[in-house]
Amino acid sequence: MAKSKYTYVRDFEREERLLPATWLVVRIDGQGFTGFTTKHGFTKPNDIRALHLMNRAAKVVMESMVEIVLAYGESDEYSFVFSKKAKAYDRRTSKIITLLVSKFTAAYVFYWSEFFPATPLQFPPAFDGRVVVYPSDRIMRDYLCWRQADCHINNMYNTCFWLLVNQGGMSQRDAEKRLNGTLSRDKHELLFSEFGVNYNNELEIFKKGSVLVRELTPIDVVDKDGKSVQRQKMVVQIQHCDIIGDAFWREHPEILSKAEVSMPAKKKSTSGNKAKQQDNPLSTSSSTQDLAESHSGISTPGSPALQDNFTGPPTRVADSSYLTGSDPEISGDGTDVIKTDGYLEDHRAYFGQRFAHFKRWVRDIELNEGGIDKFSRGYEKFGLHVTAEGVSYREWAPGAREASLVGDFNGWDVAANPLTRNEYGVWETVVPNTESGEVAIAHGSHIKVTFITDKGERVYRLPAWSRYVTQDLSKSPIYESVFYNPPNKYEFKHKRLVPPADLRIYEAHVGISSPEARVATFKEFTQNVLPMISDLGYNAVQLMAVMEHAYYASFGYQVTSFFAPSSRYGEPDDLRELVDTAHSLGIVVFLDVVHSHACNNVEDGLNQFDGTDHCYFHEGGRGRHELWNSRLFNYGHHEVTRFLLSNLRYWIEEFGFDGFRFDGVTSMMYKHHGIAYGFSGHYNEYFGGNTDEEAVVYLMLANYMCHKLYPGFVTIAEDVSGMPAMCRSVQEGGVGFDYRLTMSVPDMWIKLLKESKDEDWSMDHIAHQLTNRRYQERAITYCESHDQALVGDKTLAFWMMDKEMYTNMSDHTHLTPVIERGMALHKMIRLVTCGLGGEGYLTFEGNEFGHPEWLDFPREGNGSSFHYARRQFNLVKDENLRYKYLYRFDKAMMHLEQQHKWLSGHDQWVTLKHEGDKVLAFERGGLVWIFNFHPTNSYTDYRVGAGWAGKYMVALSTDDHEFLGQGRVAHDTEHFSTPMEWNGRPNYIQVYLPARTAVVLRHFN
Repeated sequence: MAKSKYTYVRDFEREERLLPATWLVVRIDGQGFTGFTTKHGFTKPNDIRALHLMNRAAKVVMESMVEIVLAYGESDEYSFVFSKKAKAYDRRTSKIITLLVSKFTAAYVFYWSEFFPATPLQFPPAFDGRVVVYPSDRIMRDYLCWRQADCHINNMYNTCFWLLVNQGGMSQRDAEKRLNGTLSRDKHELLFSEFGVNYNNELEIFKKGSVLVRELTPIDVVDKDGKSVQRQKMVVQIQHCDIIGDAFWREHPEILSKAEVSMPAKKKSTSGNKAKQQDNPLSTSSSTQDLAESHSGISTPGSPALQDNFTGPPTRVADSSYLTGSDPEISGDGTDVIKTDGYLEDHRAYFGQRFAHFKRWVRDIELNEGGIDKFSRGYEKFGLHVTAEGVSYREWAPGAREASLVGDFNGWDVAANPLTRNEYGVWETVVPNTESGEVAIAHGSHIKVTFITDKGERVYRLPAWSRYVTQDLSKSPIYESVFYNPPNKYEFKHKRLVPPADLRIYEAHVGISSPEARVATFKEFTQNVLPMISDLGYNAVQLMAVMEHAYYASFGYQVTSFFAPSSRYGEPDDLRELVDTAHSLGIVVFLDVVHSHACNNVEDGLNQFDGTDHCYFHEGGRGRHELWNSRLFNYGHHEVTRFLLSNLRYWIEEFGFDGFRFDGVTSMMYKHHGIAYGFSGHYNEYFGGNTDEEAVVYLMLANYMCHKLYPGFVTIAEDVSGMPAMCRSVQEGGVGFDYRLTMSVPDMWIKLLKESKDEDWSMDHIAHQLTNRRYQERAITYCESHDQALVGDKTLAFWMMDKEMYTNMSDHTHLTPVIERGMALHKMIRLVTCGLGGEGYLTFEGNEFGHPEWLDFPREGNGSSFHYARRQFNLVKDENLRYKYLYRFDKAMMHLEQQHKWLSGHDQWVTLKHEGDKVLAFERGGLVWIFNFHPTNSYTDYRVGAGWAGKYMVALSTDDHEFLGQGRVAHDTEHFSTPMEWNGRPNYIQVYLPARTAVVLRHFN
């Protein structure tokens, strides 16, 4: 600037410099935007074009100002967060504000026509700006929490307001009055009941706003040789995610790591211990203290909370060096799954990000908890435990102000046994032994925990880690927690088993496992049902509804006490005996795990446990499942993850389970929970903004833990979406399940029976549905499970034979065409499904012998009747009835699999799909399978391709007399191959195929 006699006027300038080593947040707001939006015809309440334009302008600003580490925008405002180390314009307030606002405004005008091509800009927009300094990470994060909470509150209000005006016919004044004083739940109800709008399905950009972050992204560049190569570059990405919880900050640790500032050097200590602490990258330095302040429930290494195993997420950011030294089995980048599926290449960044998220969890647990083994043993610390000093009790309830343990033992005196709280919301106490040294709490006595909530209200709850809860309907439907400390505990006689590769699963519900109209018991199941399962040849039993559930008719899917076996069936030791007995028979036992949601009950569930809306769950709409009326876990929370992983360990360690079936996985993995969502198979449906990464990473952790600590342990996913890599190992970047359920197969059979004539069945369609499995991802197949047995649907047998099952299932009655068809197809459908459909097979108890009717639990709608809540095993034992034939066939099918183990084989080959003849043939397990689905046509010397030369003989035929067939297929006939290519195979054989018959041929070399 030139010097002159007028230069003195600069002395009047005053520069306002912002404090060093603090967060700088510049927030800009639209000025006069009500008129601006009206003039330009913005859509109310949200104009997606305008929001995208705001994001584009913000991205221009962030790309040009490298010291901005994060930006958040909603409606007509945007906040830009500068790093603590930022030195932009020497931190001069006016320079920062004016430059940023002008850049934003210019970009807004420049890109207007791109987003509003049909709407010319009538007059320029105006934005003002302000800059605020925040001294700590916690306050900076709280600022962002405030803005996102404001976004949610305003959007819900505006959504209701404009629907009332535009669709409800109200004036704006009347709409304002209608909404005055309403709460969030009131607005949810208004939207759904009056306009059919599920607020949870609104776009995330409307509910959560937009978050701009820099992420390492692969881009294509041209190298010095002119070749196109891929490089990694930090690129500004736009997300619509939650920034209130900890998950976002764990996924983007670099934001807080950039907050580290150089402080004046301290005088070195002569103490060796202190010198070591300064050298330790995890020591509590001034910078990591800020990190500790930014999360509630965070501890620093070496703190008392760490020693007691009650820590939250770590204080150290999880950058690449932080992950060094983690489990070498997960040292990759999570993109190995792409090697066998090139279509995943477009989602490489997603898999890398997801795997890094998973590894951060593992490393966090290693550094703060001593590893996943120790972390997942929370059941050894929390809840009630008998020690040498007395009964210890611990509970996590961060929202409570006071807590006491009450029960029969202290006359329910809230002042007798108060609990003390640590800084992480964990309450504990010890009930000392009596003077004579006996346990002060008697076995079988009732017990509760009582809290004073943040609102000053006293509430009573069942301990979250209760191991035994009971219900006395003569007094109340509410469950009571019982102190379970029997004098003679059950001791296992047999070790846990490693599940075999060829799983033949018998799905069962203990309560219905009796012909009598009542609730059956663990002991009855052990004595009566396990021997039958063994006789049939199944090598696995999958138990449903074991975790305690207050509502019996929920089929066990509304869990109230996650650590308590259902007392309807007996005591916990009775379940231990059941599992132990199954192991003695060579049968592995799987548990149906419900971690997808929890019962909405408050007094005997986890809902509002500490008096808050969240605790174990997400707050607000994200924490509720609209269709199931249940609560949804906060999988990104440290203590919730401890609870759930410990729950899995508990069932393994305490009861000896050999595998888990995870229920409701689709609901967990997607933010829309699969509600009113049809999956087309497009990969963007799986790896876009609909995916709940916190939940997916929890499932990865659960699978990682189970397989690392228990080699051979089996996990099965109930997922209807078909997410790729679901059943690939975590090490490769998959979710880590061993199997998924082929849920489309039973739907196919029901659809064929309901909508098509037998002669119209497509062999190609059947073969495609049965073989439509992802490469290298195993599946459990079935033609019907408990879902098809429930009231409102029918079993396959009932679909085919219906009312004649009441009159014509006796050997002393005429074999009607309906019964003959039903019996024949029942056998064929089960055989082709087991033979071609997957790497494991499942049946639901009773369906193997064609159980009649449906399944309906006692409820108000049926007069609390048990008539349909039972399995009539007596039908099989009655030699006068025809159910025995189906039982015999199922047994023969299972024993044939036991011999040839086709489920674990890799030699599947479909040789023939003849639509005119209705013949389907394939090879698997060294066997040739031939199905003639034609209702009337039989074929002599029917030619079928065969892979092996030599002799073939019948191993199984559905037409045998012992299976109620006509005995038209001779077992002693030898079929010799002819060396001529047929059906794409080098040989062929000729066989007799009666109508509606299946034949399995064994090859002799």
